[in-house]
Amino acid sequence: MGKWWYNLRTQQVEPDDGGPNAERLGPFDTKEEATHALELAAKRNEEWESGEDKWDGPATDPVGDEWEGRGDEKGES
Repeated sequence: MGKWWYNLRTQQVEPDDGGPNAERLGPFDTKEEATHALELAAKRNEEWESGEDKWDGPATDPVGDEWEGRGDEKGES
């Protein structure tokens, strides 16, 4: 079976062939998971803001090159 989405505009759970993805959260493996999309998003936001999900790995740019973590531009110190 396909994936499930939570539609932010309609506040309904819908299958893959629902509304535009820009208006949806997901995808989720089950319809039940999608019904809890807003709760999951709130939990993830809370974890992010409290620093519980802090990333300790190397910084990378969008193409995956490691940055040194110094200066404003890649390679500058």
